[in-house]
Amino acid sequence: MTNIANRGSLPTSGAYVLRAGEGLSHLVAGQVIRTLAGIDQTAGGFGAVVVECPLDRGPIPMHWHEREHDTWFVTRGRLQVWADDQSRVLAPGDFAYVPPRVTHSYRSVAPRTQFFGIVAPGGWEQFFVDAGEVWGMTGLPADGHPFDFSRMGPAMGKHRIMRVDDPVYVDATPIGAGDQALVADQSAYFLEAGFGTRHVLLGHLSTAVLTQAQTDGLVDMRVIEGGRDAEMPTLRHGTTHVFLYLLDGQVEVTIDGEEHRLTAGDAANIPAGSTYATRILSGNARWLATSSGGNGAGLWPTAGTETAAFSFALDSDHNSDAARLGTVDGVDVTIG
Repeated sequence: MTNIANRGSLPTSGAYVLRAGEGLSHLVAGQVIRTLAGIDQTAGGFGAVVVECPLDRGPIPMHWHEREHDTWFVTRGRLQVWADDQSRVLAPGDFAYVPPRVTHSYRSVAPRTQFFGIVAPGGWEQFFVDAGEVWGMTGLPADGHPFDFSRMGPAMGKHRIMRVDDPVYVDATPIGAGDQALVADQSAYFLEAGFGTRHVLLGHLSTAVLTQAQTDGLVDMRVIEGGRDAEMPTLRHGTTHVFLYLLDGQVEVTIDGEEHRLTAGDAANIPAGSTYATRILSGNARWLATSSGGNGAGLWPTAGTETAAFSFALDSDHNSDAARLGTVDGVDVTIG
């Protein structure tokens, strides 16, 4: 049975669904961080958060992590991100990634900015619990709301957040032609909205914004989109953990035989061994699919067809796609 999480708590095991605004919510230096999944929920694979930011007076302190991979997928507003010696202002759909030991920082440069992020491996999301205060509201705090910074230093030490002395915050350069492909090595990069390695399968367009090649085998993140009635068959992974976060539209997600209608801001946590299927109910829909613990996301490039297009294929050859699904080999997935 799929758990339905309550606001302020997360199930400690099994599949679950979160509605927009649910999850563990903490206020950290004026930002509201909602933890949607952590080390217990993803078998240690990653932590998943949604961060709401006001217009920032300055960036968060420049820092780096010893082992964590960090990401930002902007869903609202504008977010300036620094990675090593570069900076971009990200708009909705833009993405940024930094591997361990790369200096980075960010700040909101719009009145209200939101981004979805994962940190891998899992565990680091506990920093927000240690540094912040429990926040029971869905909105941002009022201007001047006090925050106790006394917990920040100990939390940074506990989670090995290495603050940079005398940091340099370079000016942002426009996101553009140099930010339209995944990097070949494990280095920081920015990715313009819509770009990434693209495959079509059963009326869906899968755009990879982060793969195991960039994260030393840890995680994969894709934007999946399609039109009304596009559906994926029932899938099950032996070791791959999957987390879905709906960006827009309506999608019916069936987990272990139970149907759930997801709308923008909702999420579904699907552990290895659970079955799941999706069907788009609205005119079109998009969601982020993050996975770890196995190569289950390899379904898309293995069974799908690589494309230079930026749209889902309404007239794709579903019979051919279905035939390829039946012959997927070397990927952690069972069909049906």
